[in-house]
Amino acid sequence: MTITTFDKNMSAVAFAEAGEHDTARQILGEKATRQHGKSPAPAAKSKPYLETIIFGTMSLSAYYLLFTNEKLVTEVFTMGGWRWVYPVGAAFFFSFIHGAFASNLLSALGIEAKK
Repeated sequence: MTITTFDKNMSAVAFAEAGEHDTARQILGEKATRQHGKSPAPAAKSKPYLETIIFGTMSLSAYYLLFTNEKLVTEVFTMGGWRWVYPVGAAFFFSFIHGAFASNLLSALGIEAKK
C-alpha cells in the first residue's frame, strides 16, 4: 500500500488538531515551516462620507425636480407610444441614485452585511 500526498496531509492535519505540531511538521517534511507572530490585520476601510453627501444631494435634487414639475412629468410620461422609455428610465435612475445613497449611508454609519 502506498501513501499518497493526500494521506500524508490528512495525517499531519490529525496530529496538528491533537496539538502535536512537531509531529505534524515531521510528517510534512522539510517544506513545513513554523509561522511566527500573528497574521496582519486587514486594512481599515475609510467611511464613504463624501459619496453619501453626493448621492444624498443628487437624490434630494431629483425628487425636488420631480415633485415641483409634477404636471409636466405627468403629461410627458402618459403620452404613449415609444415614450414608455421615459417612466422606465426615470424609475431606473431614481432606483440607482437612492440605492447608492442608502448603501453609502449605511456604510458610513458602520452597518455592514454579514459575510
